[in-house]
Parts: sequence; C-alpha cells; structure tokens
Amino acid sequence: MRSRHQALVAVLAAVLAVVLWVLSRGTVEVIPPAVEPPVEGVVQRSVTDPWLLVAATVSAGVAMVFATLAILRITSPQAR
Repeated sequence: MRSRHQALVAVLAAVLAVVLWVLSRGTVEVIPPAVEPPVEGVVQRSVTDPWLLVAATVSAGVAMVFATLAILRITSPQAR
C-alpha cells in the first residue's frame, strides 16, 4: 500500500471518528426534580451511546496507525 493510500485511509478514519462521536451524543428533556425554589419548564440532559463512542475510539486509533505508517513510509529510504 502506498503512502498516499495510507494517508487517505487515515483521513477517512478520522472523519468517521468525528461523525461517530457527534452521533453518539444527544439530549433528552426531562421533568425537573422537585426542588426549592421550583424550576419551570423542562431540563435538558445530555446522553451518550457507549457503543458509538467505542466505535469512534477504534476509528481514531485506526487513523493514528495509518497516519504513522504513511509518515514512516514517506521518510524511509527504502520507499524510494
């Protein structure tokens, strides 16, 4: 695999990691707890999907590995 292909895989994996991270986050509206002074309206809480976070972490790791391989391939004397 040439260094350009490895760099392209690294970029795609990094973009996938960011997309998965954004998709893993969400908000839900819940009724506020009974506290003094009372809270009006609803409370927004953020929730995350742990499996999407795991997939984003793995994708980020793949991006780092392929970026490292692409850099090593460019700088190695045997690549030319």
